Amino acid sequence: MATRLERQIGFLLAFAAVVWATWHVASVRELHLAYLRLGPMQLLMAGLLVWLHGKYRGSAHVNRA
Repeated sequence: MATRLERQIGFLLAFAAVVWATWHVASVRELHLAYLRLGPMQLLMAGLLVWLHGKYRGSAHVNRA
């Protein structure tokens, strides 16, 4: 997978997780019941992992001679 595409997919996954978590908290409408479900957090961590791997691949460019 291309480095740029990997960073974009990771960012989109993380953004989707934040939107999902915000929707969940807003739909509960009571703060003490608005515990964060495991699904958005898992998606956020997966997105951040993919994004960071893409950033690492972009910075660790090796010139092969």
